[in-house]
Amino acid sequence: MPYKLSQDLPVPLPKNDRTGYIGGSDIAAVLGLSRWKTPLQVWAEKTGNLIPEDIGHKLHVRLGIKLEATVCDLFTEETGKKVARVNEALVHPKYPFLRGMIDRRVVGEKSILEAKTTSSWNADKWEGDDNIPQDYILQTMFYMELAGAERGYLACLVGNQGFHVKTIERDDKLQKEIIAKAVDFWTRYIEPKIMPTMITSRDADTLYSLYPLGDEGEAIVLDDTANALVDTLLAYNADAKALENQIDKVKNDLRIMLKEHTSGVTDKWTITWKNQETNRVNLKKLKDEKPEICAAYLEKSDSRVLRVKALKGEKK
Repeated sequence: MPYKLSQDLPVPLPKNDRTGYIGGSDIAAVLGLSRWKTPLQVWAEKTGNLIPEDIGHKLHVRLGIKLEATVCDLFTEETGKKVARVNEALVHPKYPFLRGMIDRRVVGEKSILEAKTTSSWNADKWEGDDNIPQDYILQTMFYMELAGAERGYLACLVGNQGFHVKTIERDDKLQKEIIAKAVDFWTRYIEPKIMPTMITSRDADTLYSLYPLGDEGEAIVLDDTANALVDTLLAYNADAKALENQIDKVKNDLRIMLKEHTSGVTDKWTITWKNQETNRVNLKKLKDEKPEICAAYLEKSDSRVLRVKALKGEKK
């Protein structure tokens, strides 16, 4: 499959407008496999219900942009392979809402290169032949499908600790599946603006952004699905409480072993129980004795709190 450039689109998308397509940085989230975003967040941003956070000013983003050329140069030095820029976005020939901007193509090969940078704290995610963050694997495979590439290289500069080059070979079945799921997400949820059913534990902030103000009118009638969810919630809360008690019991067992000693060692662990001093503002005292100062530093915070209460006559 030859490169198909963004100029082939009937109507070019405005610069920096990411609402009109699914890109490589979205694909892991669309599949529910991203460390950073959820399917709901992608949907909310693509449909215009949520304005994406502008992170262009953040240092790690600016450094990543500036170091891209350096990483590509290091790749050439390490592998002997020459690379070239691709200045236009690649667009899927059948689905124009799937597109991506690759970092480089590899000269003389049907291959692409993605240049990454990360901090030294993430060194363990790149060590070893098969260790590659899942987000980047999916992104690279997505780009390989758009580019018709047989191979993708991932080059990552890890702080000042190392430089890694990983190779991802073409996997027709997996890449077609990635495309199929991206198309399904677009046509089923984004295009008709129907909220996806894939809600995760990380979606609280997105849901609050979508529904910041509650209507204090008459209660709506919910079906048995809500009953099942409440039963699950109460069971989880009970399990969490029991687990907290077990954790506290284990901590106390360790404390009684240490007694007056501040530390103890085993053949695996160092266990400490040390004194420490914490300074906190006594808000009640401040409010009682200096109410004007307390009022001057109060900040209003809006939120919506979810609570569950049994109806009269019903068992909790």
